[in-house]
Amino acid sequence: MWAWIIAALISIVYVSGIDAMTTQTHTVIERADSPPEETEAREWEEYHTLAYAEYSDEFTRLFNELETRWSKNGRLMLRKGSSGPYKFVKRTA
Repeated sequence: MWAWIIAALISIVYVSGIDAMTTQTHTVIERADSPPEETEAREWEEYHTLAYAEYSDEFTRLFNELETRWSKNGRLMLRKGSSGPYKFVKRTA
């Protein structure tokens, strides 16, 4: 069974072209006047700025449309919007 799963995953990866993307080489050029720590700090700052600008409105919209409540047995329940039934949140191991 595992062989079938692995064969299916390999064929999906091959057909989708992911293997071509991973075999390409990329040249990274860093500025010589800044130490690697500053470069990395600047990259993380840019990443957080872009992530916040791109996803903050979507996250706020998704967060505000969910409503939660605790059941009598102490489990968390969730529903979308302000109407409709609550559904139990799946427990994790």
